[in-house]
Amino acid sequence: MRKRKASRLQHLQHLVVVVPGIGGSVLHKPDGRTWELAAAPLAATVVRPSTLSLDRFPEMRPTGLVTTFTALGSMLTIPGYEGVSTRLLDSFQDVVVHVHQTGRPIPSNVDVLLFPYDFRRSVTDAAERLGAAVHEALGPDAPARRVVVLAHSMGGLVARYWLGPLGGWPVCSALMTLGTPHRGAPKALQWLVRGPGMGPLRHVGVREVLRGWPSMYELLPQYPAVWDAVAGREVELTTLPRSSYADRFARMAAAGRQVHEDIAAAWAAIPPERVPDVLPFFGRGHATPNLVTLAANGRLVITKEDPPWRGNVGWAGDSTVPMLSAIPRELSGNRAVWRGTVERHGPLANTLSFLDPLRSYSGEPLPTRGTEAPTTPWLGLDVEDVVPADTEVPVGMRVHPEGVEAERVRLTVTPVPGVSPVFTVPMNGTGRTWQTALPALAPGRYRLDFEARLATTTDSVFADADVVVLDAIEEAAAAE
Repeated sequence: MRKRKASRLQHLQHLVVVVPGIGGSVLHKPDGRTWELAAAPLAATVVRPSTLSLDRFPEMRPTGLVTTFTALGSMLTIPGYEGVSTRLLDSFQDVVVHVHQTGRPIPSNVDVLLFPYDFRRSVTDAAERLGAAVHEALGPDAPARRVVVLAHSMGGLVARYWLGPLGGWPVCSALMTLGTPHRGAPKALQWLVRGPGMGPLRHVGVREVLRGWPSMYELLPQYPAVWDAVAGREVELTTLPRSSYADRFARMAAAGRQVHEDIAAAWAAIPPERVPDVLPFFGRGHATPNLVTLAANGRLVITKEDPPWRGNVGWAGDSTVPMLSAIPRELSGNRAVWRGTVERHGPLANTLSFLDPLRSYSGEPLPTRGTEAPTTPWLGLDVEDVVPADTEVPVGMRVHPEGVEAERVRLTVTPVPGVSPVFTVPMNGTGRTWQTALPALAPGRYRLDFEARLATTTDSVFADADVVVLDAIEEAAAAE
């Protein structure tokens, strides 16, 4: 439990519950060993993917939210969630933060409840635990004290299932989702079909472990994301013939789709005057796996093109979740609550954007109306989180919004922890679109900083730094 005192700040009037995304929870095995996104456990996962096998280790106890920024491909690459706690502690008065653990009492004066969960399992399992934790935290103060949920990525689906099918909506004032794939993401299909990484980093062992997680199938696209090249039309993934993928895949994908249908039906049944506010935050302008093509040979090909039949071509996404997938079904036509940000998927977990709406729910007279796009220029990036070592790496960048152009772009590469020299790479292009290739790099971790000099002003625009992990996997490990 943590508490920080600040003067002349608001008190949180509601219980704030933070729900992380997939890979965002620290998990303990029965033998006492820990899995988290840190160097040693991550290396063990790469070399021995069965470390996170649901079949081998069905019981893993969630004990905290990850705090280390590392990577294993962008579905599991997230900054730690310590930034969320820090922002809340610094922005409100006398904040008491508690990390939920099964069997550990929740203090009656808790203001912020951090909710880790076993992200390998279905969101329905996590939602049941979430409901029990919120019920305990509210105690006799319910319904006088209500809940504001702050959920990143898959955590938004967990919260939506608790609030909808499990009936948690009466105690909830608002749900703020940060890059949640409300309608799924082709990135999940890419991982299930081809595995994480690219080129020599494509890892069969990790792919097979992921195929045993119900949660991965609940992240699959729940909209016409597939272009059937033979039929010449868009189709739903789950309507493809069984010959297109294995029977187990089909069964688990159907179960994942049912979770989304249950969420939609339950939310539609909530009395209109009692529906909690939902504020979806989304990143846009970053190259994002978005289009699935079923080729004539039956192969599924995932690319970063925007499907032309969906509209809003060019909006892209946050590098993992397509922009339109980050909007719940019932809010498709309500752009007043859409909240566009410049962050990619991982940094969205710690965005500053949620603070103003949260202050309004704590009594400060601030507007809660959102915007569908940032008003100041930002840089949309096209760079993988995991790339092969000793191989040139293509990097792309696009200046947003439309009408804003750059006259010069520079990319600075900083090895982490900084043993090797820092160097800069010029980017080629004109106007809005720029590209380059990083030289072959040794295995390691690198921070990429993008700087663009705008053509219409003397100012520069900086994109948030991203960390790219370059690891070459031993052949023996990749063949596991």
